[in-house]
Amino acid sequence: MASRRGSGPPKVAFVYPNPRAELAAQVATGDAPDSTLLGQNHLAALGIDARLHDPALTRRRGGRLRWNLREVTLPWELGDADVAVTPLPALFPLVARARRRPRVVVVNYGLCTIWDRSSRARRKLLGASLRSAAAVVCLGEWQRERLEEQTGAQATTALLGIDERYFSPRPAPGGEPYVLAVGKDLARDYATFAEAVRQLGVRAEIAAYPRNLEGVRLPPGTRAQAVSPAELRDLYAGAACVVVPQRRQGYPYGSEGGGLTSLLETLAMGRPLVATGRPILHDYVTHEETAL
Repeated sequence: MASRRGSGPPKVAFVYPNPRAELAAQVATGDAPDSTLLGQNHLAALGIDARLHDPALTRRRGGRLRWNLREVTLPWELGDADVAVTPLPALFPLVARARRRPRVVVVNYGLCTIWDRSSRARRKLLGASLRSAAAVVCLGEWQRERLEEQTGAQATTALLGIDERYFSPRPAPGGEPYVLAVGKDLARDYATFAEAVRQLGVRAEIAAYPRNLEGVRLPPGTRAQAVSPAELRDLYAGAACVVVPQRRQGYPYGSEGGGLTSLLETLAMGRPLVATGRPILHDYVTHEETAL
């Protein structure tokens, strides 16, 4: 495959919702997993010129207006890119198609949930934008079928991966084992997890952001903290089991794909897994065989 200009390798730009340059530097030194780079750092070995790109309008300044308009300017910012891989679906594919470059591949983390809580006007715009994309990639068959039903866009499924070199089985550190709950998605259900831990009387660790724990009363012996990738890896290693607690399918916040990264990291670390039974998880684990 050659560049659309007929010479040299194809040029692919990866555009993420938040900056990734610092993460890419940490990945290069082995200090962070490459899971959320979506394979960008592996494409050079295949002869593909793949680069990171942060939208110009939100590099240094925020605000709702800039956040929404950043997708409009992206096709011009990307210059000679042949393809853009991105989770940004609202306007970018539509504008890129009007400009006739680049071809946009949308990665669907939570578009089904976004669609369910959107107004009619926003749904119309999102549907048109997704139908303008060169491809829409979903993380599970249930998610693909649901998105096609909602938007009329054609989609394909590619299961999510994680950095199995970074997250791999290792000896547990010393100390009393504990139950570990992981994740910062807004659909995490730490209140139910805390109540279960309280009834069982076991030690627990929670790796999450403070916003995930607002209004949650933690039982004695439970510690909650935001952690670095290296600290998370150590927590996995010392856990008797890992729990991915989520709210029911249809909860209007978070993502229908929430929990997949934590689930895969747990399996890669060789730890027992307990997860809320959301539909998308069935492409990744089997009840009573690889998880409960």
